[in-house]
Amino acid sequence: MDKWLSHPTALKIISVILGLLLWAVVHIDPQTSPQQITSNIDTKVIEAATIVPIGLDEKKYVLTAMEPTVARIVVEGRITNLYAATNEDYVVNVDLTNARAGIQVIPLTVKMPRGIKEVELSPRKVTVRLEEIVSKSFDVQVITEGKPAPGYVLGTPEILSENSDVVQVTLPKDDMLKVGVVAVKVNVEGENKTMLNKKAKIVVYDTEGQEIENAKVEPSTLQVETKITLPFKQVPLQVRYTGSLPQNLGLVSVTPVTDEVTVYAEQNILDNLQIFDGVVLDLTKVKQSGRFKVKASPIDGIQSVAPDEIELDVVVETATTRVLKGIPILINGTTGGMSAQVVTPDTGTLDLEISGASAALAKVKLTDITIVAQVAGLAAGTHTVPLELELPPHVQPVLTGGQPLTVTVEIKDDSTSTEQGNGGEDTGVGGTPTPTPTPTDPPEGNTEQGEGSGNNGGASNGAENATPSPSNQSGNARNSSYRNNAITIYDIRNMLYPII
Repeated sequence: MDKWLSHPTALKIISVILGLLLWAVVHIDPQTSPQQITSNIDTKVIEAATIVPIGLDEKKYVLTAMEPTVARIVVEGRITNLYAATNEDYVVNVDLTNARAGIQVIPLTVKMPRGIKEVELSPRKVTVRLEEIVSKSFDVQVITEGKPAPGYVLGTPEILSENSDVVQVTLPKDDMLKVGVVAVKVNVEGENKTMLNKKAKIVVYDTEGQEIENAKVEPSTLQVETKITLPFKQVPLQVRYTGSLPQNLGLVSVTPVTDEVTVYAEQNILDNLQIFDGVVLDLTKVKQSGRFKVKASPIDGIQSVAPDEIELDVVVETATTRVLKGIPILINGTTGGMSAQVVTPDTGTLDLEISGASAALAKVKLTDITIVAQVAGLAAGTHTVPLELELPPHVQPVLTGGQPLTVTVEIKDDSTSTEQGNGGEDTGVGGTPTPTPTPTDPPEGNTEQGEGSGNNGGASNGAENATPSPSNQSGNARNSSYRNNAITIYDIRNMLYPII
């Protein structure tokens, strides 16, 4: 034993053992509990996982209520799996496949990420309410907001959709009972022209005017036209003429397909407008009877006309002639203190050959033709004055052989004769004194240039101007009888063709 203890190796071993014992005495606390081994399994709590409905027949039912809408989940799994999964990976479902309309309690199911298991789910069931879905057809209305620009008026909005203005609205049965109106809204504030909305959204409103947001509408948009125009008025149509028919033709009748047109203009113009005579038929283009299309041109401050093209049924036939003898020549335009009489021809009358359709000529009477010598502005003395003719509709004169259509008129200043002590009435030289007609019914065409109204033409009938002068606008109503009878006036001095 002594020998073994004295051996160097044995001493070394003993030294190590003693060292270990001393270290243990110093470092080990007898009151400390044994160390536990760390585990890689843990738990996690998802406090508010959203409950998602599945399996609902959306064509028949709608989920209107669910309580609660979230659930609390406690799960367990490896720490690495728990950290890898997000809250969205924990799916809580309520299966509504077999649910029916009404209130019912249905259990929940949970889908877990891989490697994680459910420890606790709260609640296990939810209460749901389903309502039956119904569909119903509604007429769509157009609701306008605001006011157009000053002077403009708002027309009736029009829905241009191919499927008309009827739409299908789908809502829960209870909500359908609250529907007040289905409409599209158009803002017209400050607008001065027609608005065309290619896609106006359809909105469903309840009886209190509030939008029902969960309504489904088919189609969801409509095309709407909102007319914004100047004030308008419907007035009778009066056809005018320009040019002349071929000499072998006579005009029997001209009948518009439509009797009225709608004119758009400022209100003060509409107030004075009685007829619209902006439709002018060019007789030079009429070669035979038929239907002609003529533009309705805006005139006299009118902005537009609807329709803008008028169809006219024109009837013509072979022209014949007729001679009317002894037509009195009237003098017009003398001022106070002046008198006038026809000197040449000394009879104070004129023979006139007229041409036209036989039916039109047969109706012409001597009193239907007026021959007027205008002397307004002429001084005392003898003057050669051109004649103006007023003829019935569709009748024109035949001016052959250089027939002079002028007369010689003597104008006297009666006030001078009275001062000289003549004391008697003026006597005509070579003719009968002709009383001056009252100017109450002067044919408006006598002062117009260009195309006459009806058969009217002026003393200076220039074919280049077809628009009545502004001075004649106020006389439209008063002289409508002249226009309706299509009276023809001729500038005899220049021997013009009739402007009908």
